[in-house]
Amino acid sequence: MSSSTASSRPDDMASPTPAALLRVFVGVALSGIGGGLPAHARRALTGRRWMTDAEFAESYTLAQLTPGPNAVNLAAMIGARLCGKRGAAVSVLGILAPGLVTMLIAAAITLGGGTTLPPVVQSALRGAACAALAVMATAALPVVRVSLDVRGGIVLAALAFLCLGALRLNLLPVFVGLVTAGLILNRPRRTPPPPDDHA
Repeated sequence: MSSSTASSRPDDMASPTPAALLRVFVGVALSGIGGGLPAHARRALTGRRWMTDAEFAESYTLAQLTPGPNAVNLAAMIGARLCGKRGAAVSVLGILAPGLVTMLIAAAITLGGGTTLPPVVQSALRGAACAALAVMATAALPVVRVSLDVRGGIVLAALAFLCLGALRLNLLPVFVGLVTAGLILNRPRRTPPPPDDHA
């Protein structure tokens, strides 16, 4: 890449910095309507070439497997991966602040001193829930694609859906069982030594 091209790129397209991460995650939070924060984060990060789909899938999977809100976990892990502790701190701040301010304002306006939402707001939220399902599904697509290259990935994913979605089994034993199976199936294989030409 020529120096003139590099100098003409926007700051956010250059190497990630804590300030750039803060701007990105504030934008992700403002656009993450319907629970689609991971999907918006993936587009923002891969579009800037800060992460590949495989790297995002790793961070997304870790965020899903750790306690706490997934979006906050994801922001912290991505921030730490790209810019260390400062990156993690500003990414979490960026993902939390817009939603917190918006919800405080929305609660003050819609509740108006009462305890229930107005009927028109309830109807709108029920309609928006349908769109939210599609938005959340887009966040899982990179993980599904990565599972195609993992030994037993599709089978493990199908078992997880069957156990948790259809049979509604307890999460913890299913999680322990499937993670154990994944570790066994994908354990490092020893490569055989090269043949001895002098034998």
